[in-house]
Amino acid sequence: MTDLNESNTMVSKKESIKNRLQKYFLLISLSIIFLMSIFSLVFFYNSTLKESTSVIRNKLLLADLFMQDKKNDISDLAKNLASNRSVQLGIELESSIKLTEYLDSLEQKNNYRIAVFDVEGNQLTEINSSFSGERNILQKALSGESSLEPCFIEDYNVKSPAFVASCPVYYGDDIIGVVLVEFVFMENKDFFTELARNLDCELAIYSDNATVVSTGELIITEQLYKTVAYLGRTYEDISLRSSGLNEYKAITDSFENPIAVIRVHMSSYQYIKIFMTAIIIYIILATIFTVIVIALVLRVSASILNPIELLLNNVNIVRNGDLSHEVILHVQDEIGRLGYAFNELRSQLNEKITTIQSMNQSLEATVQERTARLNTLNDKMKHYLSPQLYASISGGERDVSVDKHYRKKLTVFFSDVVSFTATTESLEAEDLSTLLNSYLDNMAEIAQKYGGTIDKYVGDAVMVFFGDPEFTSDKDHAVRAVKMAMEMQERLISFREEWRSRGVENPFHVRMGINTGYCTIGNFGSETKMDYTIIGNNVNLAARFEAAAEPDSILMSPETYMLVKDEIDCVVGGEFSLKGVSGIIKAYTPVKIKKSKSNVNFAKVTNRGEVLFPEKPVDLKLLSPSERKQLILSVKNAFHDIVETSKDIADKKASKPKIVRKLDGDEGKTKKMPENKK
Repeated sequence: MTDLNESNTMVSKKESIKNRLQKYFLLISLSIIFLMSIFSLVFFYNSTLKESTSVIRNKLLLADLFMQDKKNDISDLAKNLASNRSVQLGIELESSIKLTEYLDSLEQKNNYRIAVFDVEGNQLTEINSSFSGERNILQKALSGESSLEPCFIEDYNVKSPAFVASCPVYYGDDIIGVVLVEFVFMENKDFFTELARNLDCELAIYSDNATVVSTGELIITEQLYKTVAYLGRTYEDISLRSSGLNEYKAITDSFENPIAVIRVHMSSYQYIKIFMTAIIIYIILATIFTVIVIALVLRVSASILNPIELLLNNVNIVRNGDLSHEVILHVQDEIGRLGYAFNELRSQLNEKITTIQSMNQSLEATVQERTARLNTLNDKMKHYLSPQLYASISGGERDVSVDKHYRKKLTVFFSDVVSFTATTESLEAEDLSTLLNSYLDNMAEIAQKYGGTIDKYVGDAVMVFFGDPEFTSDKDHAVRAVKMAMEMQERLISFREEWRSRGVENPFHVRMGINTGYCTIGNFGSETKMDYTIIGNNVNLAARFEAAAEPDSILMSPETYMLVKDEIDCVVGGEFSLKGVSGIIKAYTPVKIKKSKSNVNFAKVTNRGEVLFPEKPVDLKLLSPSERKQLILSVKNAFHDIVETSKDIADKKASKPKIVRKLDGDEGKTKKMPENKK
């Protein structure tokens, strides 16, 4: 026994507080480190992504500024040429050769296209004879309006995006011509290459999903081009993976029509490098922090748990029965105070053991006595409640409150003894009590057999309902209620014969009523005295059917009939005008359970001359026409068999000579009498 106690007090290394505390400390610390790592990585990644996004956006803004400077240059050039006297004289003299020679040097120097038109819109310069120009821009200039906007330049059926500046040429107050200066993207790749070099990135311009200018292998998908060009907004494709950092912007004319898309691209390698460097540094710091945490956990847990282990060993010694053993702990903290308190407890424990044992013996006797009393009271309470209701209350499914009621569809049964007062007047109180208790006991037995809830007994009346607290289906409740009523009537036939044999002059004749419908169910009464019952019009209607029924018969409502007609043969019991019900209502009487063997033989004579009577009485009112015919036939056959058997017996007796023993002094002699003498 001692070894068993020691084995129960020994703690395995796996289950020890020290092991669990160290494990939990490490788990919490590592979890914090892990969560901090996830947070830091996400933070570093988002910070890097944010920084790279800001850089690529700034590069696109710078590229836009450089291109704006270029547009200002061509605008200024167009204005200077429009005010140049040589150009004005060339237009006045319509000297195409002079204008071409003068403008050729400017085109070669700036790599622009320059064209001069007269007031009729005819091109005067011979260079760039393929220039068709934008008619809208030319018309604006001829009307006296300078303009600068992106547009398409068509050369040999090839469209190319360009910046076009236009300026009218005045002579006095009259417009004598127009100067157009064009910056064609495709012809100025050096400008975009220098721009990309200054921005330290790659740059590309696309038009109609085709690459016009590119400083690298930068392609664009048709879907992406449409997204940027036709939506007319800036689009970002930022990734620290293979696609890199990309910023797109649409170039549109004054009518918001897309002319081209400019793209600024940077590799994400340098940002990935920064991110990976931060990860490596963080891993090193996290490792160092983890090692420090593990060392601190082991040291702190040992300083806390070693005194606890020592205390446990001392407690085991006391537990094994050595109450004289003193616990000594060389610590002054809470664990030391616990050891001191345990010593005081040990010194008082021995004194309390005897007292506790005595109190336990007294308490056990008291508990057994009260348990027996409660069981007796519980058994008595069962007789005052229906089994279903008792089980519901004892199982905690019912609240003892008068505030909770609910509606439920039930099948309600009422029965009442006919002329009960006349019966009571002819019986003594003791006989009446025996008779009534026997009647109610048998009715309750049948009700419980079919699962009915006995609501109450009101003198000789019985009220039973189906559907609560146990619910199956409305049809099942109605069928069981009708079968219960039919069996009660059959049982009463036997009882009446039995009661008559005991000298009861007026045995019970009972009428019964059944109805199905919604009722209100719950606890009714006060907080000190209540009944679990049902109320409502359908309860009253069941009582009305019972009152309208003939003695020893059953009346059921049309609602109940519709539920049981598939399983029980019924006949119309009559049409009634019931109190509380408007109009005439038809009632039904159950006759026989379908698919059940009918035994209506009144009597039967066997080959040995024995008369067999039925096991149970037959109620003639409940028989169908075919069953009545069968009963009449069985009675005739039984009567015929009895007559024939009686004749055979008489004939046998008549044909057999009688031998009369007569003592004439000589013992043993007999004398045969004549046949005609008896």
